Amino acid sequence: MDKVIDKIAALGLPAVILTIVMATTGLSGAAAITTALAILGGPWGMLGGIAALGITGLVAKGLASMGLEELLIA
Repeated sequence: MDKVIDKIAALGLPAVILTIVMATTGLSGAAAITTALAILGGPWGMLGGIAALGITGLVAKGLASMGLEELLIA
C-alpha cells in the first residue's frame, strides 16, 4: 500500500500545480497547457516547465517515501 501512495503523490502534486497554473492563464485547451508549461519553465520555456514538473514529482515521491512526520522530527 505504501508504494501505491508513493506513486499517487509523485503524480498528483505536479498535476495539481499544472492545473493551478493553467487556470491562472485564462486560456483553454492546448493553449493553456502550452502557456502554463512556458510559465513554469521561466527562461527555458516549455522544456523547462516539463523538467520543473518532473523535479516536483521526484521531490513529492521522496517526501512520501520518507514520511512527513520523520522530516518534521529531524
